[in-house]
Amino acid sequence: RRRFRPVGGGDKRVCSGLLDISNTELITAKVPFQSKFDHPSQAPQLISTPLHQGKSDIIFSGFSPPLPSHYPGRYHHTVSTRIHGRLNMSFLWSTKKASDFTVSHILTMDSEDSIINSLSSIEPVQIPEGYIRPPASVANVWKVFSPQPLTQEQLQDMFITWDSSSETRWLAYPIYRPPQRKTPPFILHNQLYYLNAVEWAASAMEMSAISARNVALLAHHRGHQQEVKVDQEDLHTTQRGT
Repeated sequence: RRRFRPVGGGDKRVCSGLLDISNTELITAKVPFQSKFDHPSQAPQLISTPLHQGKSDIIFSGFSPPLPSHYPGRYHHTVSTRIHGRLNMSFLWSTKKASDFTVSHILTMDSEDSIINSLSSIEPVQIPEGYIRPPASVANVWKVFSPQPLTQEQLQDMFITWDSSSETRWLAYPIYRPPQRKTPPFILHNQLYYLNAVEWAASAMEMSAISARNVALLAHHRGHQQEVKVDQEDLHTTQRGT
């Protein structure tokens, strides 16, 4: 069973932490286009942003054959709402008393009748010794994922009382339905690699980390004419020593 570990200060600190331990310099700038390059001394270029309509403004010029600036496919729109309040048990169709209800995560099936996708309580990053999850009768911070922004009427149905709320709208992950589900290439051109192609197989922070490592190895092996080390079918067995 896998358990997700929360990050103090938010998941964004994973990125800043990786930059620190790798002694990498981050230069913030806008790249409006990418020109063709074939010089042997040219360092590999890695693109780590979705090359899809509405997600990227990068334009490729001078490549033969031409490189598309956008690949087909759309991203799933999700709304994240955080509310500090007391949960309404009748909204969950639960017969338990609020004082006895300590469930932390509630998932819903794909249904047009449901206004939410999930509901979960937010707990401390560092769980103190003897910590007991508060019941629904006590005001707590809840995180709600929903396909659309929640109205005041819907919040009133979900919570008996609340004193604060915040909303974030974001494109969470690709829509995995044909014909959009076609994985883009990892190799766009000589010395030009596309890290985010992995999202169209599976989308998660961990998948992006695996893709970054694999793309770095791919660029290294191809740049040093070590093609024999690319696509090794028995690599997983040799690494385990079996």
